[in-house]
Amino acid sequence: MDGSDPEVPAIVNKRPFLTTNPAPAGFITKYILCLTPLILILLSLIAIAIMYAIMDFVSQPLSGAMRMFLPDMSDVTAITILLIAPIGIFAFFAATGWILRFTEMWVGVVLSLGMSTVTGFVMVAWLPGLALSLVGFLQSGPWIFIPFTSGNHVLYLLSWISFFIQPYSVLSVLGILAWTEEFRRSIRYGISYEGVTIQGGVWMKQEHMIPHHQIGRVVMEQNLLGKISHTGTIIPVGTTQWGTETSIRGLGLGGQKDNIGVALGFAKARQEGSRRPLDCLYGIPEPEKVLAVFETLITRPAERGEMQVTYLKKIYDKL
Repeated sequence: MDGSDPEVPAIVNKRPFLTTNPAPAGFITKYILCLTPLILILLSLIAIAIMYAIMDFVSQPLSGAMRMFLPDMSDVTAITILLIAPIGIFAFFAATGWILRFTEMWVGVVLSLGMSTVTGFVMVAWLPGLALSLVGFLQSGPWIFIPFTSGNHVLYLLSWISFFIQPYSVLSVLGILAWTEEFRRSIRYGISYEGVTIQGGVWMKQEHMIPHHQIGRVVMEQNLLGKISHTGTIIPVGTTQWGTETSIRGLGLGGQKDNIGVALGFAKARQEGSRRPLDCLYGIPEPEKVLAVFETLITRPAERGEMQVTYLKKIYDKL
């Protein structure tokens, strides 16, 4: 009852009879996530154009006395706009990708924003002469609007970050696409009579084996792109893992000398199988055939158990 076939030699039980790996079509979603920095650049350009149009519309009805304050308010307006787009937009999507565990998404965004921030500090603090010589070129190019005419150092820094985030986004996208493709090529899935073996990794290799007798059920997921490209994901999970819920309740009491607070909390989480490429059979071709093989292998112990019960019953009847 250990999940191995007694009629097959042990060395054959451990040898994979079916090997596969993620297909390029199965990684389409991850390739699209790699393009996030370029999409955010386009979103930032649109956001900047809209915000400046709103500011121009709002400033038109102002009287001559109020326009005296516009030169001072223009720096604040430009700083606010640049903090929202592209810096705020990039920071928001970096946090969102990290929370949702979309590695291809948040790594590229963090690289673009981080490298542009460091380069902006270098241009402002250590290379002011070179920075000033590039102002005329930058203002004449198709870049994000950069108000270099101001003497505000904060605005000056944000302007350089807004400029450098554009070429760095292209470099980040190319790097993340190359890493994702190398990661896909490194993954190998093997199915033997004893279990399924998953191995892969670029910088850190991982390899682990899941015995068939520890698999309670096998789930196949296939979206619309998967149906078109005949790819899908096979998720082997334990019996008590898929679909179970965990509830957490808490009651807290705290306070100081003059005030007391009471808190009541409730949270519910659902446990599901992991969809990471190194935890399941992600984006493999012809998942229906692999699913049929899994179903056959994980039901073998139950079939042998029924045969043993029938055999013992015959012995009992004879006695």
